[in-house]
Order: sequence, then structure tokens, then C-alpha cells
Amino acid sequence: MPRQERPLESEETPLLSFAGDLRRLRRRVGLPSYRELGKRTNYSAAALSEALSGRRLPSLAITAAIVRACDGDVGEWTERWRRLAAVQPGAPGDVPLPYVGLDPYQVDDADRFFGREALTETLLTLVDERPFVGVFGASGAGKSSLLRAGLVARSSRTAIVVSPGTDPITELAVPIANLADEPAARVREDLAADPQALRGWLAKAAADALLVVDQFEEVFTLCDESARLWLIRALTTAAGPHSRVVVSVRADFYGRCARHPELVTALHRAQVLVGPMSTEELRSAITEPAARAGATIETALVARLISDVSGQPAVLPLVSHTLAETWRRRRGMALTLAGYEDVGGIEHALARTAEHTFDQLTEEDRRAARLLFLRLVVPGDGTEDTKRRVRRADLHAPDALLDRLAAARLITIDRDSVTLTHEALLQAWPRLAGWIAEDREDLRTQHRLTEATAVWEAHGHDPDTLYRGARLEQAARLRDRLNPRERAFLDAGLDAERARGEAGRRTTRRLRRLVAGLAALTLLLAGTMIVAAAAQHRAARQRNEALSLRASDAARDLIASKPSDAVGLALAAYRLAPTTEAREALLLAHAASGATTLGRGFVDPPGRYAATYDAKTLGEQLWRWDGTTWRQAGSLPTASSYLHGSSIDERRAIYWSGRTRSFLWDLSDLDRPREIPAPADLGLMESLDRTGSLLSALGTDKTARVWRVGERTFRTLPATEVVGTAVLSDGTGIILSRRDGDRDAIERWTLDGRRISTLLYARHPAILQAGPAGLIAVTTYPTPVSTTILDVTDPQAPRTLVQAGPLDETATLAFDPAGRAVAVVDGSEARVWDAATGRAILRLHTQGLRIASPRLLGTDLTVLDGVSAMWRINPDLSAVIEQTCANPPTVDWDRNFPDTPPRQLCPAE
Repeated sequence: MPRQERPLESEETPLLSFAGDLRRLRRRVGLPSYRELGKRTNYSAAALSEALSGRRLPSLAITAAIVRACDGDVGEWTERWRRLAAVQPGAPGDVPLPYVGLDPYQVDDADRFFGREALTETLLTLVDERPFVGVFGASGAGKSSLLRAGLVARSSRTAIVVSPGTDPITELAVPIANLADEPAARVREDLAADPQALRGWLAKAAADALLVVDQFEEVFTLCDESARLWLIRALTTAAGPHSRVVVSVRADFYGRCARHPELVTALHRAQVLVGPMSTEELRSAITEPAARAGATIETALVARLISDVSGQPAVLPLVSHTLAETWRRRRGMALTLAGYEDVGGIEHALARTAEHTFDQLTEEDRRAARLLFLRLVVPGDGTEDTKRRVRRADLHAPDALLDRLAAARLITIDRDSVTLTHEALLQAWPRLAGWIAEDREDLRTQHRLTEATAVWEAHGHDPDTLYRGARLEQAARLRDRLNPRERAFLDAGLDAERARGEAGRRTTRRLRRLVAGLAALTLLLAGTMIVAAAAQHRAARQRNEALSLRASDAARDLIASKPSDAVGLALAAYRLAPTTEAREALLLAHAASGATTLGRGFVDPPGRYAATYDAKTLGEQLWRWDGTTWRQAGSLPTASSYLHGSSIDERRAIYWSGRTRSFLWDLSDLDRPREIPAPADLGLMESLDRTGSLLSALGTDKTARVWRVGERTFRTLPATEVVGTAVLSDGTGIILSRRDGDRDAIERWTLDGRRISTLLYARHPAILQAGPAGLIAVTTYPTPVSTTILDVTDPQAPRTLVQAGPLDETATLAFDPAGRAVAVVDGSEARVWDAATGRAILRLHTQGLRIASPRLLGTDLTVLDGVSAMWRINPDLSAVIEQTCANPPTVDWDRNFPDTPPRQLCPAE
């Protein structure tokens, strides 16, 4: 049961009467809980409780939010608030708290935000000059306060402030929908289908938008791979003249940002570093808020505070918290050194508050609090520990405990998530630091388990994504601290493991009975010894397969950091038992060990030419192959656009800027690429034929257009409700995707405007892609994504070659230029099919490896990894082993394969 609200002592003063009337307004609509009220107002339960406490006058913003949520008259209450604010006496009990404690300063706190005036000016100037700006600094340096009470409060732009969380698409969709007066579900659907749609929605939400993404490091600690890549692409392409984007990032995640070429380009000369405050800035931050409240601070206290924290980058939340606690121990209207020492100073104030709160809990609540705090932590791996935002539904802590911790400012409860109020708590509270140190390895295991659970759910409970072997054993030890979703994932893995074990035991029992029977008949049937030997051989094979599977999993874990070691371990696993898992690990490790890069990273795997990120022009640098190496050619000024598609001969390419503008480039002369002007009102260019001479486009009126490059006019087809177009590679026709109720009709049309046939119906929205030799791909969104590959050579009898799905939102497709094969790569798998028969040629589980941007040449697959390096995945296992053995690897056999005789990894020379 939630705690009962403490009654007001009286309503004799105007302030208490104000609070009492607010409470009665809440009761009039059924006395919603603070958590429910928080969902309606977007304020935390702790902030609402404080607003109705009667201790001080709440801000006008929170007052209006409460009144609006309780169906009151906002205008009447606004006038009443202003009358009360104008006559608030200066008595100590009625003076609002000048310091925000552990919470960051908000926009409404700008009048008490001091010490960062110069840095705010620098940031404002940089945002005016650059479309994308990064704010870097240590945890506790004051980045969030700088963005809200500094940048947003002083900017004339319409601001949207979000944090990525685990679902950045929803985090962005909700505030944008509110500003654009559109359903949030519609905005989310558009954003999920195309990250470039963010730019258009920002333009609709505000004429001059300022999108602030606070705690951007959550893309590395909370987001899965597909969400991370989506957000980076969305933000970097959304930044422009009328939509500024600012991200704040903890300094120890700077290297993680540098692994993404889009961020490297966007942040070039667009960074602000938030360091420690100078002595004067610190003095201003300490004294000015108190002065604005009509209070004084003893000189000795100011000197002591500055001495305690000067030069330290991550103590500002502790300063604010300590001053807030000192304020409560003030003498009259003076903050004193004695009061500061009474709260334990900077070092102990936060710990004392946390420890005092913990001591007041029951034994059962203490156990629950420990599990809660540990779930709100991501243990560092080469970086500091960091806080983690968790969905409320994934926490099994009593509501009363959450309310109590929120009231103490130890946690923050949002609409549907919970997080630590500040990461300073991780170091300042010895009890929590001890819990983390004691459980560090278990925390890492649990964090990986949470991510694996999300992948398992996203792929429809695919058994191939379950844990097994050593990972399953580690996870099983944590069962008591898991939530129901994670337990379901663990139980599914345990059930699968038991099923495998039972099958193995049944086989072993049968074999043992057989061996026993045969042994009794040995004198009569000497030939049965062969059967017994075979039984022993099968038992040994099962053991070897289990060891091979475990080694394959270990090799996968090494691919990102030590690919050469991963190759050796995967080859050893394959030699011990040639399982599918060992084969996949060997092919992937071999590709990673031979990864190559160029310039500042490939934009896409190279073909006729290569393109890399150009930090100077914020565009692309082109390269030509001279037979032995890549040589620099010309450059493309594509800073605000990205490659959408190109002709099969790669001499012409379409670039998109969001989903509103498109450009056609002639790349015949790589030294001097030129933009080809298109007719006015052609619409969004979508596809090209093999040579790039014929182009299809989508008009703003949802019609399809066909244009022969170089002509002054284009043809508009008589089709309506068109949502996608794809011109056939041989230029003989065009494929349209047309809205038909809640589905899309995929139709083939002639270039002169006659519909030939309906090829199939697909879930809306269906995205088209034409390949060579009469092949087309139809991909449906949103999740679960699926792709259908069709051969439409005979439009009256289209042939379905491949049905791929479910896929995630990062799924990308590639055709072999000759039409021999087709590949699909998403966050969990890379697959290649024979285009003539639909037979699977290659299937690799790539979960966690961050590969994308496939290119096919025959059946050879080339992809890019998370740092834009190129991997060549050779499906020929014999060739991979031969190349690996050219420089034979070494493996610690006894450690990885105990109690088994070593196998020869490479043939003897």
C-alpha cells in the first residue's frame, strides 16, 4: 500500500491554505496516487509530494500541471499563485530552498543557476554556428544543468529535451507528437520506419527546433545495437539550419563516440568540454542562489567549500546537495560553517542521507533496496560505473519503497522508468560502492542477460538466441534477482538444456544397455565388440560436441576485441567437432581478423569505387582502384544527405536528405562528380535502372513519376495512393507499392501508365527495392520486419524465392550485380540465398557483432562493422581454413578442451 499523505498542521497561513486547496482539488478527481499524477503531469512523484506539502510555494509550472491534471481552472490558479508569490514574506520558514540538491537544474531554475555564464555563452554561440554540437564532461560536472538552465532557458528556439533510454524512438516520438499535435503512435511508426524521418517531424513540430539529448552515453549502456545505430543516424541527419541537435556525453564515452564515423563528422569543431568551475565561478554558484533568497553565507563556509571541492570535476551535485542540507540547518537567514560540519561536509552529506534512509527501512525493504540499487547500475568495463534507467514494469520493488527513496532524492521516478538521481551516489555512498564491488561480475552477467532477453523477445523467442553451456550456468546462479521476463528467458534456456541432456542420457542409457548385453554375448558373438566401440565413440562425440559449442561461444566473445585469438579457438572447436556453431564462429572470426579500413572509414563496402567520410567537407571522399591500391579521387558535398541507391553500374547515385529532398549525382568521372539537375516538382527520387538513365520518383501527391535523365519533363502514372516505386533494372517497367486499406498492393506497371498485374499484397508500409534479372524485394515495417524476394520476369506468374523474417529494424538487403544471389543482414543474422532456386547458401548468427551494409559479388559477402571497417565473409570453409593455416594459430588446448587429446589444427606440411 502507498504511504498515506501527511496531513497539514493547519491552514492558517496563505501558503498552507494554498496547499490545502490543491489537495482538495486532487481529492475531487478521486485522489490519484502520486505515480498516476506523475503520468499525467510528467513530474516525478517526489516533486508532486513536495509541491503539495505546504512547506514552500511550488513553481507556477508544477502548480499549473497539477491543476490541469485535476480538471481545475488553470487561469484562476495562475492568478492566485501570482498573488501569493507577490506577498510571500521573508520569514525563514517561507523562503523557497535556493539549491536543487542532487537533481539537475531545470529550465525553471534558471534564476538560481550561477557560475556557468561564460560556458553558457560559448554553447549558445556554437549552437548558432553548428547544426550538431556535443557537450562532454565528467559525471557530476553539470552537463544536464548547463543544457536545461543554461542553453534551453536562454535559447529562442523551441526546445525538446530527452534521454535515449532503452527505446529512443519512443522517447523522441512522445514530445514531438505533443508539439506537432499528432498521435504519438503515428510519429513513432514513421520514425521507426526511417531514421531520416526525424528531420521532417522536427520541422513540423517547430519552425526552429532545438533537440537536446541528455545522457547520450545511454546509447552505449542501455540501447541495443539496432536502437543505437538508429539514433545516431537519426540525430546526425536531422541536424540542419532549422533543427539544431545538442548531445551531452560523459567524457569517458568519448572513445565510443569516435567509433561511429557519422558522429566523428558531425562533432568536428562542434564540441564543448565542461570542466571544473574556477574559484570565482564556484563562489558565484554557492553564494548567488542564497543571496537571491535573501540569505547570507558565512565567509568561513564559502572558503571551506571552495577548499573542499576546488578543481574537482564531478562534485557539483554534492555541493548542491550539501548546501541544501546546510540550508535546513541555517541560523535565521544565514548558512553557517557549523551547519555545514553538522551535515558531514561534502564527503559525507550524500552518504549520510542515503544511509539514514536505508537505516529506516525494514529488513525486507533493505533486501529489496539492495536489489533495486544494483539493478539501476551498469558496471564499467574499462570505464566508470554508470547509472541505468529501468522500466518500472521490470522492477519488483514495493511502491512504498520507491516513494520513500524518491522522497529522499536517491532515485527518480519518471512516467514509466526509474533511475538513480545522480551517479555521484555510486562513489559517495560506501554501502552501495561495497555492493557493487562485491557483485561486480554478477552485475555484468545480469546486464548481459537483460540484453539477451530483449534479443530473444525481439526475435519471437527464437531458441537459437538462448543461453547454453557456461553462460547458462552463470545466469542460473542469479535466478533470485531476475525479473519475470529474464526468468522466462533463463527457464527457456534451462528447459532446452535439460531436453538436450535428457536426450543424451537416453542415448547413453541405451548404449550402456546395449554394451552390457553385448558384453554378455562376447564369447558367442565376438563381432558385437565393434558395436560397443561405436557406442563409446558416440558418447565421446557428444562430449566433444558440448566442448566445441562452449569454445565456439568463447570465440564469438573474442571476435570484437581479439579476432586472431578467436580464429584459433574457433578452428580448434571445429577440429574437435565440426558443429554449425563452430563453423559460424570460424567464418566470422576469419572475416574480422582480415578487416580493412580506408581514410576515416568506409561509407559502404566498395565496388567500382570506394567512399569514405570526409571530416573537412562533412561529405564523402571518393577513391578509385588502380589495380594495387585505392587512390584518392574527387569528393561529394553530401553532409546533409546520405546514399539511398545507385545504378547497378555505379555511375549514378541517388542521395536523400530525410524523406523530403533527393539529389542525383553523376559519378562517371570520379575526379569530378557532378549533380544532375532534375525537373521541378519531380518529387522524391527513389530508384534507377541498370545504367542510371531511367529513374522513378514519388510525388508529394502520392503519384508515381518516371523520368529519363536529361529530359526536361517526366511522366506521371495514373496510379493513386502510391507509397513506393522501383524501376526494373532493364528499364522495361516499374513496380509500385500502393496503399489498399491496411495493406499495400505490389503492382507492375508499364512506363506509359498501364497496370499489368498485382504481384502480391503486403503489410503496410511496404518498401520496394529492384535488383537485376527481374528480381525485386518487398520489405514490410514496422517490427517485426520481413522481406520477400520475388522473381517477376513473368509478371503474370511471379515466383517467390525467399521469405526472410522476422528481422529487426536494421535489416539491409543487397543483390549480386549479376542476379545470382541475394543477401539480408540485420542485428542477429547474415544470410545469402541462391537467386535461381531460393536455396540458402550462407546463414551466420551475428548477434552482438554490429555488422551492416552488405554487398554481394556472386556469393561472397562483404559487410561493415561498428567502426566502418570492411569484413569479407568467405562462405568457402576449406578456403578459410587454408588461409588460417598459412600462419598457424596456437590454442591453449588443455584449458579450453579438458580431458580430450589435442587435435592437429592444420595439416602437416
